Amino acid sequence: MKVLIIVDPQNDFITGTLPVAGAKEAMDRLATALPKIPAEEIVVTMDAHPIGHCSFEAQGGMWPPHCVKYSVGAALWEPLMEALRVGQGPVHFIEKGVRKELDEYSAFAKGYPTLLDKAKEVFLCGIAGNVCVLYTLNDLVKHGLGQKLTVITDAAPSLDDGTALKDTIKESGVGVITLEDF
Repeated sequence: MKVLIIVDPQNDFITGTLPVAGAKEAMDRLATALPKIPAEEIVVTMDAHPIGHCSFEAQGGMWPPHCVKYSVGAALWEPLMEALRVGQGPVHFIEKGVRKELDEYSAFAKGYPTLLDKAKEVFLCGIAGNVCVLYTLNDLVKHGLGQKLTVITDAAPSLDDGTALKDTIKESGVGVITLEDF
């Protein structure tokens, strides 16, 4: 089985309170390419922060308020959501950052969905490449999935220039691919 993991494709990271350069283009390309990606299962992670979350600047965190649960900013990017609606397989949603006092960059810090045990190949992409995608990559490698993991590099825009994700990919030895390769 092949699994696609899409990290935090949410409005606030695209056009909202914490926009990532290139995210709109990357998520639009991903939405268009989704039917060509050979994934039988899709996992979508989502920040789902309560009001007053510890990661917010007003609470001493480093980020502006973003992805507050039930807000427009927390919603999935509509072109991608539409592609998922008409897609080829089951979509599993994982919320993270739901506890006010706990920030979570990776959805898999405490484990991962059992469907990944059956995966022969795992594709990883999403926003932001140098934060939540990077932490998710590290946790998947830590859980023994590095040999099965391939990052879709042109669908993982970063807040930095992409160096942190590229360096981690190189160090971990995971595969790389672009949307055009599908």
